[in-house]
Amino acid sequence: MNGFRTRVPVPEGGPAHGLPDSPLADAVRADVAGLQELFADLIGCPAMGVRLELISRAMCPRFHVDKVGLRLLCTYRGAATEWLDDRAANRGKPGAGADWPADPSSGPVQDAAGILQAAPFDLVLLKGCAWPGNERRGAIHRSPAVTVDEAPRVLLAIDGLWMDD
Repeated sequence: MNGFRTRVPVPEGGPAHGLPDSPLADAVRADVAGLQELFADLIGCPAMGVRLELISRAMCPRFHVDKVGLRLLCTYRGAATEWLDDRAANRGKPGAGADWPADPSSGPVQDAAGILQAAPFDLVLLKGCAWPGNERRGAIHRSPAVTVDEAPRVLLAIDGLWMDD
């Protein structure tokens, strides 16, 4: 993984660490700071986990549910996150609520037409199974494949953090 991960108290915000000084890096810093402010206002958490990563392969190629409250994703470069429409999911399959096996017949996909994908720069909000009242109902999603032509994929992830996170 190339990039950074940090825990940021909400009032402090926090720049995208490790970016070189350049107009492009300044634009990324400003965008990340704006999304952190928007996210903090939206969910009222005291802190956030922030990741900005350069990804050369699918991080999580299997459909899964995250053990987080709420996650914001934005793909700046490459293919964006895929998720499964709940009407096309079978949550009763083995592994429900976690990571389903690689075998498609044992995973959650009931109807492949229900696999949806964000576009680059879309903001994706995913409720995880740690969101209050959302146990076993988290968003089923996966990382897309990363082609040689698209590598690296550039992904921003922001998680709301509370005292027990």
